[in-house]
Amino acid sequence: MKYSIGIDLGGTDIKAGLLAEDGTLSCRTVISTQVNEGARAIARRIAGVIKQVISVAGETDPPIVCSEQIIGIGLGSPGLIIAESGIVHFSPNFPGWCDIPLLDYVNGALKNRAWQAMDIPLYIDNDVNVMVLGELHHGAGVGFDNIVGLTIGTGVGGGVVIDKKVYHGNWNTAGELGHTIVKPDGRKCGCGNRGCLEAYAGARHIVERTQEQIVAGRKTCMNPEQLTPKKIADAASAGDELAREIFSETGRLVGVALTSIAHILNPQLAVIGGGISAAGEDLLFQHIRKEFNKRVMDIPGKMQIVPAKLGNDAGLVGAAMLAYNHKGKV
Repeated sequence: MKYSIGIDLGGTDIKAGLLAEDGTLSCRTVISTQVNEGARAIARRIAGVIKQVISVAGETDPPIVCSEQIIGIGLGSPGLIIAESGIVHFSPNFPGWCDIPLLDYVNGALKNRAWQAMDIPLYIDNDVNVMVLGELHHGAGVGFDNIVGLTIGTGVGGGVVIDKKVYHGNWNTAGELGHTIVKPDGRKCGCGNRGCLEAYAGARHIVERTQEQIVAGRKTCMNPEQLTPKKIADAASAGDELAREIFSETGRLVGVALTSIAHILNPQLAVIGGGISAAGEDLLFQHIRKEFNKRVMDIPGKMQIVPAKLGNDAGLVGAAMLAYNHKGKV
């Protein structure tokens, strides 16, 4: 059996695991990122977890895997990634990073005679791109070839897979679905534009929209201080009218964005993950589908809209799938 290693690089933690070709994930390890230590130090930490995964896999009884069975290592990183050259052009999670040759740094940190003998290739891509890749092969997207994905959390990330391959576009910025305009001249987004989906569906913006309504005099059981999307969702589940309106509007705007995406790309499936998606069918997904069905053109097939399945494993699984994709194993 063949294996690959997946690395999920985040601003808080670096997660790693070993993925078998049947989708089984094992030998998990987590260390803190230590973001303030700089890119080379983080690369050394990534190299450390890679060695740890290989060591753990070889020490089980019987050994899960030997290095010859590992076809590659994939790394998912937040930010604008130039995948073919292994460069992080910039990342909001890592202040000061600009055109960081992260794969070169990791390879440099791994360099020794034993590692060179293994000759295991490294790959990198954007964290949401790999999430969508993971869902395609081992999650909600199994059986499909063309899918899009949204992660609705602190912000709204996106990824596009066409013919089972991540689509990067000419300048590696394809898939920024969170910056689909849903309200021209609407709320200011962190990207500098107005009316982006992220400016309505991102966690901070859901809280701000709720607080604005409370300040304007809307009756609610919610305290505007220390609000979180989870508290708003809990209030909505308990029947609070304002909270339910906030989530229904969020769902409608996601549906508006997905309509444009469906008209442009015509994918078979849209997979939605991230913390906000945990609001579920009643508060969120039914409103997404209703708005989408109302707006989408009458075409022979219709894009399905489903929640993600892999949860916190999506980043690890998707990163590991980079190796299988590059090797033409899937």
